Amino acid sequence: MALVSDSPQHLLGLRFPLRLRVTVRQGFVTLHNEIATKKLGSGDSFVVPAFLRFACDVMPGRGKPAVFSLALEEDEQRDEERDEPRASDGSGKRWSRALARHIFQFPQDRWTAVRLAALWQVTPHKARSRLFAEGEALTSLVREQRLAHALHTAAQAGLDDARGLAEVAAGSGFASVPAFCDACTDVAGVRPSLFLRAPIPPGDTPL
Repeated sequence: MALVSDSPQHLLGLRFPLRLRVTVRQGFVTLHNEIATKKLGSGDSFVVPAFLRFACDVMPGRGKPAVFSLALEEDEQRDEERDEPRASDGSGKRWSRALARHIFQFPQDRWTAVRLAALWQVTPHKARSRLFAEGEALTSLVREQRLAHALHTAAQAGLDDARGLAEVAAGSGFASVPAFCDACTDVAGVRPSLFLRAPIPPGDTPL
């Protein structure tokens, strides 16, 4: 399925724990960060590297909404299933990336320094220090990955899977609708309504 937007959207600060394939079915999507820009039109797709922070500009076509899909792709070596990341992780943020995968997989869990310490078999102080050394913070990473989970889930929703904001928020681990809406605007600058719009019927999708 896909995400649908009748108006321009400017999503900021997106980051997913695995490679993300963005496919445009209608309209235009521009992916960019501080060093690169990739413009996609109808029928185009692009794979964003794992744990790369990027922005996404969505632009509808003339009289038609923008329609695009998000699909996670597994790494060739599934080290995301290991509690301790590989030292050769090319992202340069091996601890943060490993934690992001856990949070994305279990967004409803209570992610605390104590929980993280148990996962990594270190003290809570040591766990926080590892994230700090990589320029990350536990609270921010949890919020970011819960929002990424909500966005990805919305992109998988079927035509008969209409949900309210409360269900979207709870399903991705947010304590309340206001907390979810705050994350939408503060983390990604996206309107919460994007998570509620049902995908267009297949017959309305251009070939």
